[in-house]
Amino acid sequence: MLEPIKKSRLYEKVISQILNMVKNGELKAGDRLPTERDLAIQLHVSRTAIREALRSMEFMGLIESKVGGGTYIREMTMEDLMDPFAAVLANNERLIIELIEVRLLLEVEIAKTAARRLTPQKARLIEKSLELMKEELAAGKLGLAGDNAFHQALADAADNLAMMNITRLCSDLLSQTREAALSIMEDRLLAIQHHQAIYEAVKNHDDAAAGRLMRQHLEIAFHNLLEQHKKK
Repeated sequence: MLEPIKKSRLYEKVISQILNMVKNGELKAGDRLPTERDLAIQLHVSRTAIREALRSMEFMGLIESKVGGGTYIREMTMEDLMDPFAAVLANNERLIIELIEVRLLLEVEIAKTAARRLTPQKARLIEKSLELMKEELAAGKLGLAGDNAFHQALADAADNLAMMNITRLCSDLLSQTREAALSIMEDRLLAIQHHQAIYEAVKNHDDAAAGRLMRQHLEIAFHNLLEQHKKK
């Protein structure tokens, strides 16, 4: 239930109460919020505070207003939560470096699992990602789209829903680390060689080699980014 608000920074406390109602199940995605007037009466605050709270919540993507139809609780997805973090990551070298440590935990296992479960159809998708990366590099680009496609194709080849969903939900974050690593490589053809070697191990169903090569690939990226960071 909504409770009267007595302290300062009223709009933040309005937001807190509404979010608590969502958390407790009193409000669900798609539910219409009370009018500004009703919220002001229930919370014992001014309509100005209510408007400020609703503006903030809409900016955060928590609610949506429909012309002539009121204000509704918006359904939140993991993408909604991850996108702002990705924007922060883009300007934070330490987070980029530390995320590669996370990738070491996740993507080494993805490569090993993909080697055990690879199907001809999934193999073709990995091959297409390698072709895309080669085309990008030949055109003078970083090869980022192909790099992203390669790692996602590996996750799909692992045939584990959790792995596939985690890599998709965190795609913007993972892409930031790949872009940073590619941008400082002196010879980007090495990236193709690394990916090709990983794929050959996966194609041969050699899970030990696939895991080892993926670890080496990520450790090189980690080392390069760390050395660059130390120089600044």
